[in-house]
Amino acid sequence: MASPTTSNISKNDFEEVLSPPPPDMISKRSYQTLSFPTFSAQLAEEIRNNQYDKQNNPTGVVNLAISVNQLMEDEVLARLNKENTLTLTSQHQYYNDTSGLPELRKAVANFLTRHHKPSEAISPENLVVMNGLTACLDALSHTLCDPGDVVITPTPVYGRIFTNFYDRAGATVVPLPCQEMENFALKEEDLKSLIKQYLDDGQRVRVFVLLHPHNPLGHVYSTEQLRNIMKICAQYKIHIVIDEIYAFSIHDRSTHFNSVLGMESLPDPQRTHVLWGFSKDFSIPGFRIGVIHSTNPWVLSCLRTLSHYHSSPPLTQHAAASLLSDVEWCDDFYVPTNKNKLAAAYKKACEYLEASGVKVHKTVAGIFLWVNMQAFLDECNEENEMALFMMFLKGGVCLLPGKKLYCAHPGWYRIVFSVKENVLEEGMF
Repeated sequence: MASPTTSNISKNDFEEVLSPPPPDMISKRSYQTLSFPTFSAQLAEEIRNNQYDKQNNPTGVVNLAISVNQLMEDEVLARLNKENTLTLTSQHQYYNDTSGLPELRKAVANFLTRHHKPSEAISPENLVVMNGLTACLDALSHTLCDPGDVVITPTPVYGRIFTNFYDRAGATVVPLPCQEMENFALKEEDLKSLIKQYLDDGQRVRVFVLLHPHNPLGHVYSTEQLRNIMKICAQYKIHIVIDEIYAFSIHDRSTHFNSVLGMESLPDPQRTHVLWGFSKDFSIPGFRIGVIHSTNPWVLSCLRTLSHYHSSPPLTQHAAASLLSDVEWCDDFYVPTNKNKLAAAYKKACEYLEASGVKVHKTVAGIFLWVNMQAFLDECNEENEMALFMMFLKGGVCLLPGKKLYCAHPGWYRIVFSVKENVLEEGMF
């Protein structure tokens, strides 16, 4: 187990909101952004300034909260450092297409076509590249939503979905709670009921966001379920945004991932938009590369305009394109090796937690565990959930409490298992 950390933070440190500024200091819109809870940013800063390192900082915090995949770090670095991968040419000195270098959009289109096997090859013209999926979601929120529009997403869920649609577009993100007693399954009838509830109240439901594979549940959805959800959205003219950032992080060998990009005859293709990126599946979040796929010409036109504010550096795009274009390395080595390493790390983490009396929710994808620690709470409520989180943090281990993932049931936590082996052992053993 990790050594106690020297951190002096308290629970209240993660709940601070700035006091109102002078009337003439910033815009109302800016204050709206600043007024949103800043838990994730503060947590990341705390870990970044005091990260565990076996040699250089052995009493630091073991980071099992921030979602990164370190299992393929050496392999990716070796490929990136290969001769000619980062070779500069004159094209990198000047202005480029801010919506994505043609070589990267072509490489991504070919890669996704090879793996998802759509009936027609994915066109690079239907792809827009931005500096990460947070930027992609921000741009989509601007493109699809007006202030006050309703966005629905199943919960628990990656918390930035709420801020990504609220910060600048001013959309209201509404949780669709998935129930613990139903294994956190997404119920189509619940979605339809929630849509009707807001429509009957005179509000416009504009977008449904689904993480597939899901974060933090680790679920993947069948083609049938995806199609049924799309039919509901099409019935009410709701855009559906499918975030597939963990599409190649399937650690259960018996599970087949069905990408929306591989589905035929979508109920409403003009309102169906798919996201993918390099941060999770290719272990390079520092590259800041996310991709939006859409067949809607108006959406694409707006996204290309917004890409002036969200462009990814050409050099990193060039390097990423070289990874995907090396089919032998990418398809025959990297993708299967990554899945094997994820499977081994998942198994190891599950075995330790279950031996310690922790209930682990079965997942098939992603780089995290969804665990039930209600047995360790005197009373199952949000206050005690946060108190246990603080106890772990002060003991030198950081996980993510379910409250911050909008879980309706206290006592659940997300634990990232895709860290380096010595870090996982320090945090768990």
